[in-house]
Amino acid sequence: MSTHAQARPVAGKIIDFPVLALLAIFGIGAVVIAYRFVAGIGAVSNMNDGYAWGIWEPVNVVVFTGIGAGAYSVGLLCYLLGKGEYHPLVRPSVLLGAIAYTLGGSSIVVALGRYWNMYWLALPSMWNVSSVLLEVAVCVCLYVCVLWIEVLPAVLERAAASRSPGWAARGRRWGARLALAMPYIIALAMLLPTMHQSSLGGLLLIAGTKVHALWHTPLLPLLALVSCLSMGFGAVVVLVTLMNRTWRAALEPRLLRALCLANGGFLLLYVGLRLGDLALAGKLHLLARADWHAGLFAVELAFFVLPALMFFSSRVRSSRPALLLGAMMAVAAGALWRLDAFITCFDPGAGYTYFPSYGEIAVTVGMAALGGAVFAIVSRLVPVVELAEPASHAVHGAGEREALARG
Repeated sequence: MSTHAQARPVAGKIIDFPVLALLAIFGIGAVVIAYRFVAGIGAVSNMNDGYAWGIWEPVNVVVFTGIGAGAYSVGLLCYLLGKGEYHPLVRPSVLLGAIAYTLGGSSIVVALGRYWNMYWLALPSMWNVSSVLLEVAVCVCLYVCVLWIEVLPAVLERAAASRSPGWAARGRRWGARLALAMPYIIALAMLLPTMHQSSLGGLLLIAGTKVHALWHTPLLPLLALVSCLSMGFGAVVVLVTLMNRTWRAALEPRLLRALCLANGGFLLLYVGLRLGDLALAGKLHLLARADWHAGLFAVELAFFVLPALMFFSSRVRSSRPALLLGAMMAVAAGALWRLDAFITCFDPGAGYTYFPSYGEIAVTVGMAALGGAVFAIVSRLVPVVELAEPASHAVHGAGEREALARG
């Protein structure tokens, strides 16, 4: 993103045809969700006692939060390593993270059997402090709040630029107050995902032999953390590239190349950890078996190795389409590992089988569509995306937004 760029609301209608299409797709999932709360989880899902989580947890929670880890990845670069040149990527990645984590948490509510007992989470006296899942739940809830607080500076900046004196004064006053608290908010934004992303891997430690030997390892927490960073970097590159193509967002090729180069290191780190662990545990012979688990492992590992090799190639780094392809593969790699570990290679035994129902698929696709729609709407209301075009171009059609700001 260029130094001449400036974060502004994206031009155009707040709700255009693509957004309407995405909302319509979500509408189908919303009908299924409503029916679930009327008729029960069994009416829309194929989950059973053996597969107590269907695709909603591995995809809507574990994969969505991996994609949302772009906020975590960019935050580590900007605030922990002091790489201020990546700051233009912070607002889009934080918004993406806030939406992804919110949808993940919402999916848990849909999947819970006794959802009416959710209030127990707010009562420490009801906590099972030995539960990894409790730590994940508390950290994710807190992190959702932290992410939306990190979105607030853009909202307050928009309010401060309003033609309404009242809104402008509120925006400036609360913007200044929030700026004083941001160092503490950012510290939480670095701590919480480190805890719950690693704990997502820790959830599978107690599964023992129910998880195939190629995926069950004491390194599960570390693998979950490393893969979420590679997914996050990949998601940010994909997001910025798409924003550049659709909204003409400012794009700094040097930053994308650097992100991809760093991502190549995380991808190879994952591969080294995975193969090294198998060697030390004496499990390499499992790769020689002619079964579908070995095949899945090979495909999964290829998705980690290929983008890493691409990112270390100077020719690839000079090609935007190639960088986009590599970034998409990096996201897919982390998603594949999560799906394999949590469901594809999970075997509860006792003859249990599972395949997602149409209702589960509708909810998953609908949630993803809602995420895209919300990102577009928020980006048109508040300054999240840096645009290189003149301000007069960027605020075309902003009358609706000004009316909204004036209340």
